[in-house]
Amino acid sequence: MTKRIPAFFLLCALPIAVSAQVQPPEDPVGQAVAAYFEKTFAGLKAVADKQPDKDTFRAAMKPLEETTDGFFGGSFIDTNFVIREVFYPRDFLARGFDLKKVRQLDHFWDLMRKDPSPQLSEPGHGNLVQPRLIAMRHPVLKDGQLAAVVSFFVRTEHFLKAVGLDNAKGYRITCRGAVAEEKGKLGGSPKSVTVALPENEWLIEYAL
Repeated sequence: MTKRIPAFFLLCALPIAVSAQVQPPEDPVGQAVAAYFEKTFAGLKAVADKQPDKDTFRAAMKPLEETTDGFFGGSFIDTNFVIREVFYPRDFLARGFDLKKVRQLDHFWDLMRKDPSPQLSEPGHGNLVQPRLIAMRHPVLKDGQLAAVVSFFVRTEHFLKAVGLDNAKGYRITCRGAVAEEKGKLGGSPKSVTVALPENEWLIEYAL
């Protein structure tokens, strides 16, 4: 049985390129997680580098959608942190939603204003209408200033498959001291790897 705990967006990378440190360095799951986010954030950075506006956002995001397994949707967010456009028309109700209403995000929006940087969510819980998702964001900069934020979601199960955890006997992902997702049984001697990105850290325990 899978246990899922609600989680909110966490700062995790630098505005130019995302890199990750793995401890122990040779751990295959840790290496796979680091490679996954480095590749995915590179794709999101390419979207941001096009400096899209709400009218060009979908075209800018299209290549990332086409090359990302489990892509679930995306959004264009203005500097007041209001969603101005969505990638899929089905998500039209999200247009105009003020993300500042989510109190748990206040600290991270403050960081985005002061030092615009990519952001990564912990694996988030799902519900009847929305699957488990991981969200990633990247600032759009113009003349060194924050002009907008581009964001997209990927299905958690696709991430787990990509890093080799989908068929594990058990795993537990802990972010900043809180369990974000766990499944199965770890047994008495699980493997443990820490994947650190700037200002965020995932502890992954698993038994294959």
